[in-house]
Amino acid sequence: MQTEDEITIEAEQEQLWALISDPEVLVNCVPGAKEVTQESETEYTGVIERSLAGVTLSLNGEVDMIEREPPTYVKVDAVGEDSRTNSRMDATAEMTIAESGDGASELSYVIDMEFTGRLATLGSRLVKRKIRSDIDEFFENVRDELENGEAASDG
Repeated sequence: MQTEDEITIEAEQEQLWALISDPEVLVNCVPGAKEVTQESETEYTGVIERSLAGVTLSLNGEVDMIEREPPTYVKVDAVGEDSRTNSRMDATAEMTIAESGDGASELSYVIDMEFTGRLATLGSRLVKRKIRSDIDEFFENVRDELENGEAASDG
């Protein structure tokens, strides 16, 4: 399954890069994230809990930034497993951040995902709709985090 889009975020390129590279911020922005730990400069581990069609998943995962060109590009591989439902998610995501003028940035992304186990039996439309909703929520949370950070630094 693949999803892609481009969004405008009211932040300078470097500011947006710093925010999405901070594990403490990520745990606040990723829907269902219970913990995110930075294991190295390019590796993170964490737990994401989500409910979908009456199935509650607790995905224990790893994210590895396999390509980085700060502050413009990142490519990550991610794996998440839920032993209770015997589900697994493998994903590759690419994000590009470009200055769009007036202090804003254009963030484009492409995410490829594969599912196995109980998660794969839920139906691709349902899963894709939930993932799309979670992606939208993630970027809304990023916007909120940027606004709150700016407000806190002004006062």
